[in-house]
Amino acid sequence: MTLVLLLSCVGHLLIAFPTPGSVYVASVIIRFSFGAQLPLLFAIISELFGLKYYSTLFNCGQLASPLGSYILNVKVTGMLYDREALKELAKSGRDRSSVKELICLGSQCYRLAFSILAAVTFFGAVVSLILVVRTREFYKGDIYKKFRDEAEDS
Repeated sequence: MTLVLLLSCVGHLLIAFPTPGSVYVASVIIRFSFGAQLPLLFAIISELFGLKYYSTLFNCGQLASPLGSYILNVKVTGMLYDREALKELAKSGRDRSSVKELICLGSQCYRLAFSILAAVTFFGAVVSLILVVRTREFYKGDIYKKFRDEAEDS
């Protein structure tokens, strides 16, 4: 999970600070990362918490994606885009009442937003790395012993 999140962080930085052709590479990286995150998340949930309450925890894990998307896309990215568009509008000598829609052109429109997304994914990678360190002893042992013991008892 840590590697997937770090890879996603690289993809966001490629969009925040673009070079010719980097957006294509970044879109492949981010799609791969997002596609790998959810299956890994559910495997981690089942291994750490077991299967007794898996359906409830699965739904909590499912909630993370739309909730994070709403907060980061609508609240953060939308607000930052509008701010950059207003800056461009002010540079052209017009005010908000003179235009119907806010339009921003250039890489600076989303630079801060994708930098924030990269920081969030980097934070997730650090948290994932902490989880790896804390569960290292668990994974060194027989992780399925508990399940075999439960099956033998019933």
